[in-house]
Amino acid sequence: MNAYQNFLDFFSMHNKERLDGLSESYFTAMTPAERGTEESVHGLFRADPVHAVEVMERRLDEGTLSGEAQIAAAWNLRRNGSDTDFLPIFIRYMSSPDRHLRRKAAYFVPAEFSYELKAALQAMIRTENEQLPRIHAVDTLLACYGVSEESVGDDMYCCLYLGLHSEDPSAKERAFKRLDALYE
Repeated sequence: MNAYQNFLDFFSMHNKERLDGLSESYFTAMTPAERGTEESVHGLFRADPVHAVEVMERRLDEGTLSGEAQIAAAWNLRRNGSDTDFLPIFIRYMSSPDRHLRRKAAYFVPAEFSYELKAALQAMIRTENEQLPRIHAVDTLLACYGVSEESVGDDMYCCLYLGLHSEDPSAKERAFKRLDALYE
């Protein structure tokens, strides 16, 4: 049995070993590729969030995680109270050639307004050809501005949403300006 399968099997245990929690031995036998998956990152945070913070901050610094795992680590670290700014990780993957990484970055990035995030989301909305990454970018941008049907009304929300999804670049730019006007 490989080390990664051993790690996965841990979650179906019901004995004393499960109660003791995951130990470092579950990870040391894994290959770098096995340790650097999105699934293993989420698994570590579910099993032992306190230990995971230290391990994943170190792994991000070492650069040993895949792109999906970096996004998962940044999201989990942020959720678990890490003081580090992970926004550059999300922004970097929003312009990745890989549509799955763009989709995940736009979906998992914290929707907290910053000019860097606003610029990255706007750039993605202007250029994204794939539907799902664009949907996530639009949804996150609207959330950054605090825009919902309840906050601006159905008509304005639909106008903004459709404008941001428009094939017409000038309609997108008008929607960006309306968002800025709402935020002021």
